[in-house]
Amino acid sequence: MNTNPIQGKVCSHRNSFSLDNFFRRLIQPPKRIVGPYISPGDSVIDLGCGPGFFTLPMAEMVGSSGRVVGVDLQPEMLDILAGKLFDTPLADRVELHQCTEKTLDLAHDISADFILAYYMVHETPSIANFFQEIAGMLNKGGQMLVVEPRFHVNKAMFAETLEEGEKAGLEAVDFPRGKGGRSVLF
Repeated sequence: MNTNPIQGKVCSHRNSFSLDNFFRRLIQPPKRIVGPYISPGDSVIDLGCGPGFFTLPMAEMVGSSGRVVGVDLQPEMLDILAGKLFDTPLADRVELHQCTEKTLDLAHDISADFILAYYMVHETPSIANFFQEIAGMLNKGGQMLVVEPRFHVNKAMFAETLEEGEKAGLEAVDFPRGKGGRSVLF
């Protein structure tokens, strides 16, 4: 049952500045939020990467032997991120991928040590389909951090998110605090 009135409504690329700026880095420091889950050499997927708020720091964390796949629906967001990557050493370890409204459309052989879904699951048209698609992408021992904004996702809606993740075969192992919203680590 979908109790989220904004389900499927995506934050526009026109708001990209609000998604990546100095003030947000102070309130939601990427290295503090995702650093505990990423090691050099890891393969990481940033779902709903937007203008790269988490993608760029994660590319630094995985090092030259790691890889980050930034996934977004909006080509404009990917263009903004591509501009930030242009002519930097991080460009070699970041792959940008445009998904569709219905599917992530990632290669079947893609796998990850860590997947981040930050403030975006509530924007998917089908949370069940989203988690079904993700479930097979995690490497053995891999983790997925889902963080949803309290201003859009209430406790009941987050419980639905958690339930859909578990139905897809993901196991909630922690509910980390201090991540900037309602959080679950699968």
